[in-house]
This record gives sequence, structure tokens and C-alpha cells, in this order.
Amino acid sequence: MTYPDSEVFSFRAGSPQDAELLADLGWRTFKEAFGTANKSDDMAAFRHTMYGVALQAAELADPTTAFVIAEVEDEAVGYLKLNSKPAPQAIQAQRPLQIDRLYITRTWTGSGLGDLFMELCLQQAKQHERDVVWLTVWEHNARAIRFYQKYGFREVGELDFILGKDVQRDVYMQREV
Repeated sequence: MTYPDSEVFSFRAGSPQDAELLADLGWRTFKEAFGTANKSDDMAAFRHTMYGVALQAAELADPTTAFVIAEVEDEAVGYLKLNSKPAPQAIQAQRPLQIDRLYITRTWTGSGLGDLFMELCLQQAKQHERDVVWLTVWEHNARAIRFYQKYGFREVGELDFILGKDVQRDVYMQREV
């Protein structure tokens, strides 16, 4: 994988040794983004379903998944998780690529890192002859939706997202490559 040139960020592939780092970084960025909009009990219950060290280790070992970690002076400030598993029915594609996570710490949100991650994702999709890039996003995450729309993503369906005891609406978005 070829990483973007940046004077600020360095990029590297996630490795099995990053399970703890990704569990911490994933939870920290999720909590920064959504903690104030959700009940603390629901957030606490959700944490272990998504950000446990063992789960991150399993994801890192999955051959259909790739992680790219962005660092500033050896500190991880965000990561991209790409997934090449079959897509759900709502996604119209023969060879899809999923942006499973595009997470950036609050300090670095708005720094251009999201654009670098998106460029990397689209480059990978072209290189591996994917026909569609897709993702899910919370319907109330207006900033993320605007970001994805800027790159040509459009809403193509919806799904339930379970956060603790709270059933929320996420939307599927996709764009052709």
C-alpha cells in the first residue's frame, strides 16, 4: 500500500502488535465523537462489543481487513479500517470496498487527515479494481455526512445500530469508483 505524502502525518499498516492501541484509540475517538449525544450506560455497554483488545486482534488477523494508522511524532492520532468482505444487499456492487472506520482524534479533526485517509481509500479501491466504496454513518453525524458527500457518496439505505439499549438509525452510503 502506498501512503499519502504529508509533512505532518506518517502512515503505517496496522500489525498484530497494535490490538491494544486500536482498542484504546477506537474507543477514545468514538467517545469523543458520540459520548455527549448518548447515555453513559449505553456507551459503556457498547465499548466491549466493539473495542476490546481481543476483538481488535481478531480484526487485525482477518485477511479481508486492512488498518492504516496515522501518527504525529510517534503518537497515533487516527486510523482507517478497510474491509473487502461482501457488502449487504443495500450496496449495489460486484467488488465493494468498505470504509469500516475512519476515526480521528478530536485534536486532529479538521486537519486534513480525513482527506488523506479518503484519498488513500479511493486509491486502494482503484488499484484493487473495486467498483464501489461504501460505509455506514449515524444519521445525526452531520459533519461526517457532509464530508462523505464531498467525495461523492450518496445515501442508499438504512440499518439499525445498537448502542447499548438504544436502537439508532445509521445510513448506508456508497460511491462508484
